[in-house]
Amino acid sequence: MKSPFPGMDPYLESRWPGVHVTLITLIIEALQPKLPRDLRARGEERILLENSEDVNDSPTYRGDIAVVDLGRSPARATPSETAAAATIEPVRIQYLPESEIDRFIQIIDVADGYRVITAIEILSPTNKRPGRLNKDYRRKLADYERGQVNVVEIDFLRTPTRDYLPVTLADIPLTRRAPYLICVKESRRPSEWLAYPISLRTPLPEIPIPLRPQDAPVPLALQPLIERAYVIGGHDDIDYAKPPKPPLEGDDAAWAESLLKGIAKS
Repeated sequence: MKSPFPGMDPYLESRWPGVHVTLITLIIEALQPKLPRDLRARGEERILLENSEDVNDSPTYRGDIAVVDLGRSPARATPSETAAAATIEPVRIQYLPESEIDRFIQIIDVADGYRVITAIEILSPTNKRPGRLNKDYRRKLADYERGQVNVVEIDFLRTPTRDYLPVTLADIPLTRRAPYLICVKESRRPSEWLAYPISLRTPLPEIPIPLRPQDAPVPLALQPLIERAYVIGGHDDIDYAKPPKPPLEGDDAAWAESLLKGIAKS
């Protein structure tokens, strides 16, 4: 079964972790045969740890760890002490804050020391929320700029808002605002982002993936990928009789309701 929506399916947002992983694999598969012979698309990941009580802004990259403190070794009991009430030293177990896996795609030049040419970031909610992980993401974007790396940022999440990202909704003219947004930053134009607003009601576009200055951009058709992610992920169990999470608003909500009613009758 296909998604009833012509483009991005808003019901997939509540299932984003699985969709995110599948999309990365599908994008790599789609790009690989189109790249020049000395470039490769590779999936990468980092484990990020957010600790709101840590005032140090330097990034932390650790897995889920339990730190075990056995405490001091108890002294040998004397005969007179054995008659007293028994005591036992506790085992102290401290769980570190929940980790987040940051997954992304890099196009690398295998003929130039595996230099990163382009980074493709599919946003997760933690990239967009204020806090440590948002700061880490923006720090990564700054590192890309210093390294003269192209960046493609794919935002298929209606929430949270983009207030804490380089390109915000306020940067888009009112007549062009849409629930989804793809932003492209070429290394040769570090002060410029190209923003592609995407409506809920239209198929996802084909976007140009920038490479080296001597290379032509590689086209990436997104609609076939989101359709395959829907099938691969087994999302045909979605209950479209219920509103999506988060719910749609305004004209988009009325349009989606009409679309789904029409499909239910057919």
